[in-house]
Amino acid sequence: LLCVVVGRIWVKNEKLPLTELYNTINDSVAIKDILKRRGFDVIYRENVTKREFRDVLKKFYRKLGRGGTGVLYFSGHGLESSGQNYLVPIDARIDAKSDTEFEAIALNRITKRMQGAGNRLNIVILDACRNDPFAKASGVGGLAKSEPIGLFVSYATGAGKVASDGRFGENGLFTKYLIKYMKQPLSLQKVFRNTRTAVYKASNKSQFPAIYDQTINGDFYFTLPKITVPDIIPIPVPSPLNNGSGEFTPTKKGITIVDGLMWQDEKYTSKEKKAYNGDRTEYGKVLNWHNAIKYCKNLNLGGYNDWKLPNKKELENLYKQKSKLKNFSSSYYWSSTSYEGYKDYAWIVGFYSGYVDSNHKNGNYYVRCVRAGE
Repeated sequence: LLCVVVGRIWVKNEKLPLTELYNTINDSVAIKDILKRRGFDVIYRENVTKREFRDVLKKFYRKLGRGGTGVLYFSGHGLESSGQNYLVPIDARIDAKSDTEFEAIALNRITKRMQGAGNRLNIVILDACRNDPFAKASGVGGLAKSEPIGLFVSYATGAGKVASDGRFGENGLFTKYLIKYMKQPLSLQKVFRNTRTAVYKASNKSQFPAIYDQTINGDFYFTLPKITVPDIIPIPVPSPLNNGSGEFTPTKKGITIVDGLMWQDEKYTSKEKKAYNGDRTEYGKVLNWHNAIKYCKNLNLGGYNDWKLPNKKELENLYKQKSKLKNFSSSYYWSSTSYEGYKDYAWIVGFYSGYVDSNHKNGNYYVRCVRAGE
């Protein structure tokens, strides 16, 4: 999971009529901290020049290419020119609107690179005013919208409008409420809908954040909801694993059977974890995809040696019947199914929310092996 946070204060150019911003750094630091606490790999910069902005974006793209969820947060000044969005670095020298494309950073180039990374979800959050300082001369104002497929974009305010920077030393109005709802167990869409409603009311209907949602497949949570897993429910299975009473009678230690499939169900102690150099947790092994394949292939459990890494469908079905699970982590588990079109990526399934994602096969996730039941 990745995030770029770019905070800036103001553009040192008297010919460009942009107001001084006091709270962009406060906003950026607050977003950085909350995302770090939620497991994001954060790249953070303040008051960037155009060259520094490009350098940090290159670093972001390299990390983004390894999978996960990409998040770009920018707090500062934004401009629109000829239907394109631009983010303004601190050393921009924009004497006329035509200078914008040479002095600022084009947003559409950023979103195209993010989309080209092939990861499941990208989020762009722009806490910037959307008024055009050259509107009187050109008659055009407001940041244009950006809607590539698979991208979620949120602006702090509507086209042609100004976003409140808040009181000195605090947070801007948009980021203030964004932080509040990011901390709650809400879906991505609901976080920003709630933020929009709160900002609209608090600004006396003068600021209305814009949302462009082009995401597909599944839900994303900054803060995962708590899920209470019921007690294990006995299930009937065919003989010889059934004692005739309709209740499941385990005959092999370390095995759970769901829908006729045998699932490895070992729980390791801290002593065993230490003995295995930390690649085992209390919920089992944590390996990269290649080693996970080998581990299941070489597993000998319950007298069986034909175990395999479960495919994506098997893991999704298992999550749906989580009431029958035992000793499973709430984190992600590897599937044997490679990501379509990207041979270096494979699907993973989260056992907290059921969220399905993909990641580079060199990443480390939990492993549970499976075999056909008897």
